[in-house]
Amino acid sequence: MSRMRTAHIRKEAVTGSNDSGSDGPDTMYVVDLLENGQVVESRKLPGKSSSYAQDVVENWENGIIQLLVD
Repeated sequence: MSRMRTAHIRKEAVTGSNDSGSDGPDTMYVVDLLENGQVVESRKLPGKSSSYAQDVVENWENGIIQLLVD
C-alpha cells in the first residue's frame, strides 16, 4: 500500500521578544505534514523563510523526511 504524503504551509502568530528585539506580535511558518489525509506532525519554523518552509514540503512529499514510529 502506498502512502500519500502532502503538506500545508501556514503562518502562526507568535508573541514575545524576537531576534530583532521587538516585543510585538510576529509570525512564523508552520508546515503540517500529512499522510493519507491525516496530520502526522506540525513543524514550527521560527525565524525561517517561506523558501525554507517550501523545502520542508518538498522533502516530505519526496520521502526525504522520515518520522520515527513506535
